Amino acid sequence: MSAERTSPFPLEGGRAGDGGGAVAERAPHGPVSGGVARARRLRREMTAAERMLWTELRKLDMNFRRQAAIGRYIVDFVRHASRLVIEVDGPRHDDLEVADRDAARTAWLADKGYRVIRFPEKEVRESLSEVVQRIAAEAAPPPSPTLPPSRGKGDARWIVR
Repeated sequence: MSAERTSPFPLEGGRAGDGGGAVAERAPHGPVSGGVARARRLRREMTAAERMLWTELRKLDMNFRRQAAIGRYIVDFVRHASRLVIEVDGPRHDDLEVADRDAARTAWLADKGYRVIRFPEKEVRESLSEVVQRIAAEAAPPPSPTLPPSRGKGDARWIVR
């Protein structure tokens, strides 16, 4: 038998869970090559409005991520638990071509189950507290439904004398 056996462990060249065969194909919505390096660069080079918003989002303690790769896109902020993406749009997003790309990006993210909220950079700088309040309201889980009364549960079944 000359079958070559590859290890399923990442440190030995394979990927855990792929049965030890060749490297499994990347999911179509996974990050593209170079995406992580680009996201890291964008984290270092955030705009002033993005930095202001990031400072406030961290105070919410809701596990937002900044400059996160989702598929081939890098979104400004995301909260995966509520599938919410926040984009801070600078003046160049007013250009028709860029707006078309933004619409395609929003449609792709919506197809993957994400809701996208866009804020103009100027609005973030001038009314930060209102922007944060809206984000917190959108990111919060919906209230749980009111349950019916318990119908006697928890009452003593036997009276011991």
